[in-house]
Amino acid sequence: LSSGINAEYGDTERELKRIAEFLGVELTEELKDRVLYEGKFETMQKNDATNYSWIAKKDKPFIRKGKVGGWIGQLTEGQSAELDVAVEKVRTAGGKIRCT
Repeated sequence: LSSGINAEYGDTERELKRIAEFLGVELTEELKDRVLYEGKFETMQKNDATNYSWIAKKDKPFIRKGKVGGWIGQLTEGQSAELDVAVEKVRTAGGKIRCT
């Protein structure tokens, strides 16, 4: 048994099956449907337990749009450059980061 699992966005049902197998959990249809529903962007955005509403500003929600690359418009050029340096350090150290 390994100590961790990497999951990727894309084929959610396939990844959910892999995670359930890793955890030793029986993935019934009812559980699968519940996890897929609770994991939807729209559901998490409305859920106070996952949307950081207690710290987010009313006019700037913590969970914004759920679109790939949406962060680009949120960072200054300086912040983006700092992030590039940090990502490169992780990659140089052998870490795997996939940016899209």
